[in-house]
Amino acid sequence: MANLLYLVHRIPYPPNKGDKIRSFHWLQHLAAKHRVYLGTFVDDPDDLEFIERLDSYCADTCILPLDPRWAKFRSLRGLLQGTALTLPYYANGKMRAWVQEKVNENSIDAVFAFSSAMAQFVDPRWKLLKIIDFVDVDSDKWQQYAQSKPPWSAWIYRREGRRLLEFDRQVAADFDVSLFVSRAEAELFRELAPEVAARVDSIENGVDLEYFQGGR
Repeated sequence: MANLLYLVHRIPYPPNKGDKIRSFHWLQHLAAKHRVYLGTFVDDPDDLEFIERLDSYCADTCILPLDPRWAKFRSLRGLLQGTALTLPYYANGKMRAWVQEKVNENSIDAVFAFSSAMAQFVDPRWKLLKIIDFVDVDSDKWQQYAQSKPPWSAWIYRREGRRLLEFDRQVAADFDVSLFVSRAEAELFRELAPEVAARVDSIENGVDLEYFQGGR
């Protein structure tokens, strides 16, 4: 049984929408055979009641509130810092300290980051197996959004696309494996980041046929 640090940008419970369905099933799969230390944020007050549900899957958790309104304001620091706005949106000193504490005290064997925003809490110098699930090529989506925006705001979307791709390429270079939700997304990232193409793969979402056929 390995000690795994699992970092997710949004609490992976309840599994009631896209990213949370995928992140929860990762948690469920990892916890079946390993000791999981979960670090995540809660951006919807309605999800606070589900925090205790995660105790059965995790050896320890760091679950912090995230106010989307304040986070959007905080993300503007990225304009001054020359970084993607996504990074200061999720930046958090308490999360960073907790992650470092787990690595120092619990002989963490591997780190699994769900979404590139959580990679900012991972020190690339750690001699650990590092896996990231980007899920989608978000930088490309920002570029697509820019095409439908007026000129006065389109430049922000294009900038975010460029800066986020720069960050994601560095993350992929620092991590051992980069995963995406489909072959098409994985292939797109290989084209955008050819230097890490050999370490890019895809794991598609599946369907629990037994569950939907009435079995439990």
